[in-house]
Amino acid sequence: MAPPDREADEESVPPVSESEIGAAETRMRKSAAPGPDGVPARVLALVLHYLEPRLRGLFDASLVSGQFPDCWKEGKLVLLPKPGRPPQSVAAFRPIVLLNEAGKLFERVVAACIVQHLTRVGPDLSDAQFGFRAGRSTIDAILRLKAVASEAVASKGVLLAVSLDIANAFNSLPFGCITEALRFHGVPLYLRRLVADYLDGRSVLFVNQEGDVVRRPMSCGVPQGSVLGPLLWDIGYDWVLRGRLPPG
Repeated sequence: MAPPDREADEESVPPVSESEIGAAETRMRKSAAPGPDGVPARVLALVLHYLEPRLRGLFDASLVSGQFPDCWKEGKLVLLPKPGRPPQSVAAFRPIVLLNEAGKLFERVVAACIVQHLTRVGPDLSDAQFGFRAGRSTIDAILRLKAVASEAVASKGVLLAVSLDIANAFNSLPFGCITEALRFHGVPLYLRRLVADYLDGRSVLFVNQEGDVVRRPMSCGVPQGSVLGPLLWDIGYDWVLRGRLPPG
């Protein structure tokens, strides 16, 4: 399936508005743990009125240049234990990356721009995509499955359900899949350039067994704990839901 042939004029990058900053601020989790800079979300929210003009200028410059600030590409790795798993197993922990709140604020602005494009211009995400989408939940997915099952029973057909669990999902999505998917969905060039730079040069910090702080680069995947991560995951894997199964 060929992607739409649309390229955005680099000079037509819309400036970030006060309302966009305000909308992003309302979606901040004020109780979230801080990133490497140690600034909690509640503190940023308290001073955002004073920082808003400078942050808007920074966001505008980043969108025009296609460069996501390097200081916001660094995350602090935290391992959360999974219940019922042996602690000596690597699979017993869920990796979460704590990011700087100012960077996450910018991510919310960028994510809103991408979602707005998908819904107003498109192609939008597949109607079969329920994860990480506003106004949709697991209940909606179950109701859809129930409707399909009822239709199969009414037509005296056979219904088979296949469940797939993608191991280490967020961390395994190749960057190239994300950028190609953004292009397929016709996302404006300035946003694609920014996302490409957002994914490039990322790193995580963690404390090893000796108590030393270690920095490791990220070569694939989207950071768990990020704002853009779930949206990029949906976009990157949307082609799976668009695939046509053979009849019978």
